Formats: sequence, C-alpha cells, structure tokens
Amino acid sequence: MQKYKRGHAEFRGIVDAPIDDVWELLTDWANFERWWVKPEDGGRPGPNIASVELVGAPNEVPRTRIVRHVTGSAVDEKLWMQDDVTKRIVYDMVFRPNPNGAVLRSEFRNYLATTMLDSLPTGETLMTFKSEFDIVEEADTNLMISLIERTYSDAILNGFRKYFERQKAQTVPA
Repeated sequence: MQKYKRGHAEFRGIVDAPIDDVWELLTDWANFERWWVKPEDGGRPGPNIASVELVGAPNEVPRTRIVRHVTGSAVDEKLWMQDDVTKRIVYDMVFRPNPNGAVLRSEFRNYLATTMLDSLPTGETLMTFKSEFDIVEEADTNLMISLIERTYSDAILNGFRKYFERQKAQTVPA
C-alpha cells in the first residue's frame, strides 16, 4: 500500500485592481486565456495549455474546467464553493489518465485549494492562495510545495497582474 504525507502551500500577493474586477476574472472559471501567461511570454515554465473546457453553466456551483495541455495531459478543476460576498472560492484538482503521453504530476493527490480576495485601502486587491494535499512518501515534500507555490506566484498572480496592466494600458489616453 502506498504511503502518503501531508502538504500545505500558501502564497499571497497584491493585484493593482479593484476587488470586484479581480473577482470577476477569478470566477470566470473556464477563460484562462484572459489571464494565462505562456512560458515564452514570461509565465511559469511547463506545458502550454491547449484548451480549457467548461462543464456546467458559467455561474453554476459546482462547475468544472478541464485544462488540457499540449502534451496530452489534463486536469479537472472543480469549483465546489463560490461566495460572492466574502470573495472566496474552494476547488479541487484531479489529474486525468493519459495513457498515450505525459503525466503532469503523480506525486500528489487530494488537492484541495481556496483562493480569497481582500480589498486594500489603496484600492488594490490582496489575493491569498492556500492548498492542502497528500504527497507520496518518496516524493520531495519541499519540491512539491515549491511547485504549487510557484504556480500561485508565477502563473496565477503574475497572469492577473499582467491582465490588469494590459487593461490599464488600453484605457490610458494617448
């Protein structure tokens, strides 16, 4: 029987945008292309995204996004809770079998994450990412935590920051 150990990842960062705008982008569950930064454009290293498919209605809870990578690997990210008042989501991530190609990460399972938004007095938004997961005993726990925290910082937070920078640049008069 496989043995596991517990993992926890957490990261916080500020986005220069009002909380309602950040919330709208965060809960637009299947539209990664709005904010995802490809590795060649300065995003987190890893496989490019081939497609994102929404299962369920855009505002329905639960709803799932199936994220497919160019390598053939894929994950289901199911949004279980969306609180529009407190600005918190809870979701899980499950890797899909890929018998014909690459597997993203097989070292962990039972990934459960929450993202929270808080409005700052400056008008900016604090994004807080937290997750709990189980890691196979042989895996390097620190490496796994680092990979997840880098996804929060280098992929999600970086993507949100770049998205709102582009929005501001488009609204500045020439």
